[in-house]
Amino acid sequence: MAAARGGGRVAPPPGGRAAAVAGGGGGGGGGGEEAAPVSALEVVSFLGKLLCAVAALKAALYLLRRVCLAMAWKSGGASHAELIHNLRKNGIIKSDKVFEVMLATDRCHYAKYNPYMDSPQSIGNFKKNLLRYTLKNYISAQK
Repeated sequence: MAAARGGGRVAPPPGGRAAAVAGGGGGGGGGGEEAAPVSALEVVSFLGKLLCAVAALKAALYLLRRVCLAMAWKSGGASHAELIHNLRKNGIIKSDKVFEVMLATDRCHYAKYNPYMDSPQSIGNFKKNLLRYTLKNYISAQK
């Protein structure tokens, strides 16, 4: 029966490793089939697939860390000024002009929940007000 399942392989001797595994650790087994031996090619193939999976996971983890560092959603603050200063300190805001306009535009007018959390916020029906307020502050900052 093992030769038919194993693709032409010869069954191991009754006292071998495969019999101990199939029989629950040796000692009788109670009529179970013996497991087919594992060839070296199967072991090498399994190890190669395992190595590829580990490499793919490492690459995914590396990219995830890079994205999280680039997004830097760790700049939140207790106030609007603290949020903007943390964004600048972490390199998200680089331009002085952007810093000034962001400092002049308080997120509490546009975000309903957690306005000073450094994460994307839904502004819902506030879009018109946000645009007006931001443009007004930008134009006044240009003067």
